[in-house]
Amino acid sequence: MGRKDSVTIAETNNIQLEFAKIRKTITVLVLWLSFLDFALLAGGFAYLGLTENLLEVIIHGAVAFVLLITAVFIVRKSVNVAAILFNLIAGPALFVSVWLFLGKEVGFHYFFILLALLPWVTIDRKLRVFQWLFAIINIAGFIYVLNAETAGSIADKLPPIVITVSNYSIIAIGLLFVSAVFSVYNRLIDQYENDLKLKAEELVKIQEEIHQRAIEDQSTGAVTHRKLEELIRTEIARSDRYETPFSLIIFSLSDIKEVFAVYGQEKGEQVMEQLVTMVRTDLRLVDVLGRWSDGEFIIFMPEIKLHQAVYVAQRLLSIIAVKEFFPKIKLPANFAVLQRSPQEDFDTLMERLQKIMKKSIAEGENRIIS
Repeated sequence: MGRKDSVTIAETNNIQLEFAKIRKTITVLVLWLSFLDFALLAGGFAYLGLTENLLEVIIHGAVAFVLLITAVFIVRKSVNVAAILFNLIAGPALFVSVWLFLGKEVGFHYFFILLALLPWVTIDRKLRVFQWLFAIINIAGFIYVLNAETAGSIADKLPPIVITVSNYSIIAIGLLFVSAVFSVYNRLIDQYENDLKLKAEELVKIQEEIHQRAIEDQSTGAVTHRKLEELIRTEIARSDRYETPFSLIIFSLSDIKEVFAVYGQEKGEQVMEQLVTMVRTDLRLVDVLGRWSDGEFIIFMPEIKLHQAVYVAQRLLSIIAVKEFFPKIKLPANFAVLQRSPQEDFDTLMERLQKIMKKSIAEGENRIIS
């Protein structure tokens, strides 16, 4: 796996972590608000009369305590467990609290609508069964409370102004919460879409780079052995069909191994790159220069006959002979040239080319054999 692939995966993971972070923040926020709600309710009942409202104090205090324990799961990074416990405890418990003790007048039943949304905000999508379960429970509780009759509630003991303020405050809080949730998720969706677009563009670039590496030698810029072989095989089929000629030139610097040994890999590759650049400037656009082995290059020349290819080889040899790859250092070269014979297959063609190259090397430096 390349460096760019690793970066893309890391950035995708960062997006997922941001989603998880926001989900955790919302879960913690609602959890603490619920804890404060039940704790204040327990205190309110105790203030109105501990003896008369002992059951209410115990119930609300117990729910507040369980919500506090649930916070421990947040600390331990078990966010999904905390979210499930919160929805399981706070939802039904708040319904019972509103129905039995607060009454409809106070307006807390409007929170049921928010509780119907909370499973999707706090519980991971992988646990969809819990999302649907708690949402349905909350909606059912909301409908039940709207139609239920209560014998008595705290609302009977509160001034009308308190009830009015409570109603408007709860509606305002609900609207702010819903707006905040949708705003956060819309922002995340926009960011996620932008990130996906960027990732798609990066993947296209990576694919192009992979394709380029498959056809081009990275150190010299010549095409790879594999790509050159593919082109030659294709031309063989075309040559057999249309009876068109093509020629091959193979060449190498005679002392290239000594260059690598004395000057090192980096300097050696620089020499090869200079050689490729120099040779390419003297070829046609349709000619293909490929790196056949560590020190050998092949020029594939479509629709070129032997005498034309020999002329190109002579011109290239004269250019290389005067080139100083290092200060005051010239490197001799050897060339072998052939034209493909009719019906000659790839293996036979390349075997004949290598035999001619060996003969060129055997006869000495700066030789061209065809």
